[in-house]
Amino acid sequence: MVDFSYHAPTEVVFGKNSEQHTAALVKKYGGTRLAVNAMHVANDFTNPEATALKGIEAMERFFRSIGMPTSIHELIGREITDEEISEMARKCSHDGSHTVGGFLVLHREDMEKIYTMAK
Repeated sequence: MVDFSYHAPTEVVFGKNSEQHTAALVKKYGGTRLAVNAMHVANDFTNPEATALKGIEAMERFFRSIGMPTSIHELIGREITDEEISEMARKCSHDGSHTVGGFLVLHREDMEKIYTMAK
């Protein structure tokens, strides 16, 4: 094993309206801007699909701005097959025996749909 040192200080703020501390915390730790304006994206809690799509669009813009891929095709340089998508979902779900997600539980079928949309 290679010797290394890892230091990851974290400050977590809880409580009512705690998101209002975001800008001050970013500034406190030397940041100058946020990648995603969470309050703008999460503005409409009554339409979760629209909120999710706004979040996806914001992340795609951010990824493009730093030269990151925004699709599986861009990531691997070719179209992904349905069989490969099924295999990814199978592995991610431990052969369908596990789910992922804390806000919304995702089953293997959900993972396949997400991977298919990411083509």
